[in-house]
Amino acid sequence: MEFEHKKFGKCVLTEINQKMLEDFHRDMIGKETQPLSVWRGDSVRAAVKCGFMVEPKWTLEDVDNAKPAHIVWLADCIAKLISEAMNLDPLS
Repeated sequence: MEFEHKKFGKCVLTEINQKMLEDFHRDMIGKETQPLSVWRGDSVRAAVKCGFMVEPKWTLEDVDNAKPAHIVWLADCIAKLISEAMNLDPLS
C-alpha cells in the first residue's frame, strides 16, 4: 500500500500476513491507555519491528528522532493498512 504526502514524501507499506498482524497487536497490548502521541509513536515502532514499512526504511531510532507530525501521518497510514488487511468484502 502506498501513500504520498506533500511534506513527508512517500510511505510504502508491505502487504501484511497473519503473523505480522499478530506480532503488531502483541506489541500494542496495554498501549490503549497512553496519550495519543505516545500510542502513535509506539504503533510506528511496532510497524518498524514487524516489517510493515518498506519506505521510508526506518530504525527505531529514526522513529525517536522524527518530527511528531511525521509520526502522526505514518501512524494513520499504518492504521489504514491494518484496516484494509482485516476488511472482509461482503460482496466477495
